[in-house]
Amino acid sequence: MKLLTPPNRSIYKLASLDRLCELLGVKKGNLLFICYKRADALKYKSFEIPKKRGGLRKIDAPQKGLRVVQNKLAELLNENLEFKNCVQGFVKKRGILQNAMLHKKSSWVLNVDIKDFFGSINFGRVRAVFIAKPFEIHPDVATVIAQICCFNNYLPQGAATSPIVSNIVASTLDNRIIKHVRSHHLTYSRYADDVTISSRRAFPREIAHIIDGQTIVGEELSSIFARARFEINEKKSRLQSKYDRQEVTGLVTNKKVNVPAEYKNNVRAAIYQWVKDPKEAEKHYYIDVLGLKPEDISLTDDGSRLKHNLYGRLSFIAMVKGKDDPTYVKLILKMAEHDKSPPKFLNAIKEEYEMYDVFLCHASEDKETIVEPLYNELKKLGVHAFYDTKVIAWGDSLIETINKGLIKSKYVVAIMTENSVIKAWPQKEINAVLNGDISGGTKRLLPLIHGDKEKILSSNYLMSDKLYVEWKENPEEIAKKIKDLLAS
Repeated sequence: MKLLTPPNRSIYKLASLDRLCELLGVKKGNLLFICYKRADALKYKSFEIPKKRGGLRKIDAPQKGLRVVQNKLAELLNENLEFKNCVQGFVKKRGILQNAMLHKKSSWVLNVDIKDFFGSINFGRVRAVFIAKPFEIHPDVATVIAQICCFNNYLPQGAATSPIVSNIVASTLDNRIIKHVRSHHLTYSRYADDVTISSRRAFPREIAHIIDGQTIVGEELSSIFARARFEINEKKSRLQSKYDRQEVTGLVTNKKVNVPAEYKNNVRAAIYQWVKDPKEAEKHYYIDVLGLKPEDISLTDDGSRLKHNLYGRLSFIAMVKGKDDPTYVKLILKMAEHDKSPPKFLNAIKEEYEMYDVFLCHASEDKETIVEPLYNELKKLGVHAFYDTKVIAWGDSLIETINKGLIKSKYVVAIMTENSVIKAWPQKEINAVLNGDISGGTKRLLPLIHGDKEKILSSNYLMSDKLYVEWKENPEEIAKKIKDLLAS
């Protein structure tokens, strides 16, 4: 953690309450009334929300004037501080994706959870950290800052100040762990209460090891947490090898950063239920799945609450995998198909992914003899075909453009010759269609056979039950057949 000195906004050696009020833009009397005169019951509204992995999380939401003061203080602290790269939570331009990226392709990943992270940071710790270096704030001023930040002697989840103050207090822990693991060439990061240590080689036994399937954190590392006044949640400690599914802040990191399969499956199932019966799907999700009580949740008559939730989860998939990811596109198009009042961005996606009637899948050797004449005949008939030579420009990503073309096309014509069946890329495109990975609806496929059909089809058993046409120097006939199929 590094203390900055922004012009006219520095908090270094802040010496008076008057100056703090000036920086926050609040009157001294109002600040003291909010902190010391207003009853605790009027300062916060407390409620519980379900955690992603079960249980409930208590939220203390600040009310009225206190909320304004906390927002201003959080802004001031952010202007004055710069955190080390290991701190990935609650820092601008960092997050769970950037945190996971630090640990991808590791041989070993250790996850350590800090027990009751916000609750373990009390008034005295907050006050002391602002009195100490690098802040060196006057004790009286530090007392008021701690009073603004704390509720019932802990950092409340719901206050704007809690994220950055928790990072300030935890910086001692960060520094000590970095020093401890440096000699082992390990990578360390922390996202709030979620600590991750990874290695590209054998994991040092003294840091952590596994006994009878249970992860045991080393004594010295455990001592570092204890000396920093944090407690490890031993039940959540996990040491994962590259042969296991490695997760960092909820994302899979083995080969590339990805969304867990069950997350995508749950979103897919929720969309299916919402399409079938929006109201009943919303009730099922919030009451049966999340376990909320009917009196604690305001359900809608049209399922719009769940709809907004689904768009949020889809946005998460897009953030991790990209907006051209086939899974994301397939699911977002399913929403577009059934949402009567879709957000503006959805209409743009729907238009973009309805560009082509036909995708021409081929091996490069078949371009001039088959693809080119077929493409020209389709064009004459007004059939909009994706033909890579006509679409891909200099500097475009080949894989991205082709994947996008597959998603955008209603029909796929797979040109299968003795050249194509031994080529990896045409087979990959065909398998993607057959596996149903790349469409917003049902993808139809038409094999176009040139050569020994029994030999060609036998090389791809998935194609054996498909209707097909044969190439006999007849592009006009095949183009007309394709147009008729599209019309039907």
